[in-house]
Amino acid sequence: MGTEVSDLDLLHIRELCDQVLSLSEYRAQLYDYLKSRMNTIAPNLTALVGELVGARLISHGGSLLNLSKQPGSTVQILGAEKALFRALKTKHATPKYGLIFHASLVGQAAPKHKGKISRSLAAKTVLAIRVDALGDSQDNTMGLENRAKVTKFFNSFPLVGISLNNLFSSFLTDDVSDMC
Repeated sequence: MGTEVSDLDLLHIRELCDQVLSLSEYRAQLYDYLKSRMNTIAPNLTALVGELVGARLISHGGSLLNLSKQPGSTVQILGAEKALFRALKTKHATPKYGLIFHASLVGQAAPKHKGKISRSLAAKTVLAIRVDALGDSQDNTMGLENRAKVTKFFNSFPLVGISLNNLFSSFLTDDVSDMC
């Protein structure tokens, strides 16, 4: 039903495969470089939202210092300026999230909780950015603590498909005062 693959076609296929493999290796090298740079420049931000989202936030904000001057609400919709101004112009609902939407904590949330998780994560992200930009220490303890708090806040929302026993036991063991 087909034709035989010629030697010239096979050569082109092998060259294409070699290019794909080299691009894959280059991508892995770039990711390792980004990971090391972000852990050096902004360890708390990296611990909270990840290397890629943190780098995009810094890039969009101009610098870590410029980003540290922004409030949490601005960081929350950073990257969604076009949608924000379109919504304001047409008097529709404003966007709930921008670049922070790509953070794993927001992506795991149910659609109706994404706005709340995004707002909470943006507030903690601004704290992490300010510590990274203006603080003296180079450790990520504050970022890890804030990630645990946001995760605990995320886990306080009921999930679809969870048994009632697991749901009640999680509420009984969690201390509500530690969520904020």
